Amino acid sequence: MNPIYGLLFLLFVFLGLPVSTGNAASSWSPWGPMEDITEAARKEGALSIYRAPGHITVEGERAISEAFLQKFGIRVSWTSLGGMREMVPRILTEQRTKQYVVDVAMAGFGPIYTTLKSKGYLLPILAPSTLEKNVWRLDPATATREDRNWLFINMALHSGFFVNTAIIPPGEEPQSYRDLLDSKWKGKVVMHDPGRGGPGMGWFRSVYKPLGLDYMKALANQVTVLPRTNDAPDAVVRGQYGVGVAISPTRGRQLIRQGAPVKFVVPKEGSYLSFQGIYAIVNAPHPNAARLFLHWFFTREGQELYARKTLAISVRKDVGQDHLPPDERYVEGQPYMMADPADSMPARLKELTALGKDIFAVAREKKQ
Repeated sequence: MNPIYGLLFLLFVFLGLPVSTGNAASSWSPWGPMEDITEAARKEGALSIYRAPGHITVEGERAISEAFLQKFGIRVSWTSLGGMREMVPRILTEQRTKQYVVDVAMAGFGPIYTTLKSKGYLLPILAPSTLEKNVWRLDPATATREDRNWLFINMALHSGFFVNTAIIPPGEEPQSYRDLLDSKWKGKVVMHDPGRGGPGMGWFRSVYKPLGLDYMKALANQVTVLPRTNDAPDAVVRGQYGVGVAISPTRGRQLIRQGAPVKFVVPKEGSYLSFQGIYAIVNAPHPNAARLFLHWFFTREGQELYARKTLAISVRKDVGQDHLPPDERYVEGQPYMMADPADSMPARLKELTALGKDIFAVAREKKQ
């Protein structure tokens, strides 16, 4: 059995059709025949997507926009927002003022999810492609199986450390997470804030159990945390810090391919997996275009284009990984640190966000 399913099977046993979770959800379902949705989407002719950093590259946006326009005659507009800090207030304001802009949002499974879900602003994703059987490395609906209002879009494989090779000579990199507690690394390590969602929270959820909370508290006295997704990897490239932790793999690989003096290093504890996702927003101005996009995005065609242009690991196992270097590919059966499925439940997510915020407060205050 796929090790990911083995971990998640305890909470989510089978894929069922969603039930209505309120007036917002009932306004979205049932979808009806895809032929009718496609015709209505063509008439709408536009689609608006908000995306958090790291979920898709500029090349991915361009390729998907061109393919969607050519295939369906629908223009896609993308707006890059800083996750919880920018996306949630924007969506909340739209819903409060009834000035609706966004149809679909790409963002992490954390504070963004819990906030929008509690307000009733997320809709179940009933796309036929997401109901396919036996094609998934990771079933996209696993995290929210009951209502399907957040779907995995990829499997982000993180090597652990992001090292500036101009500052740290080969062979002198930290070899394990425990090494970072050595006094020689104090003040030389930067990471994305675990109390803000995004890669910081993804890292925290994936490793806090195997590494332990005592370790987290000790690490907080060694590092500096920064608020925005790209802050930490960019600071490593500039030479402000020698090592980055909880780095967006998308941003890190982009910097490496641009020729920056940086590399990923896998600590002896191993790599970890985090996941990025997609939402359907209530009161979408282009609801049928949103339905059509969500269906097409999870087909093999959509996932192939997304994975290759974003340099991501697709959730579909019929999408290859030859676009990635061997050390950046998911290997079936290999152990990875990853989040406990119980930590994906809304109440637990809130607890972990508060815990990460509290533990790393000293690192945050040091920066301020």
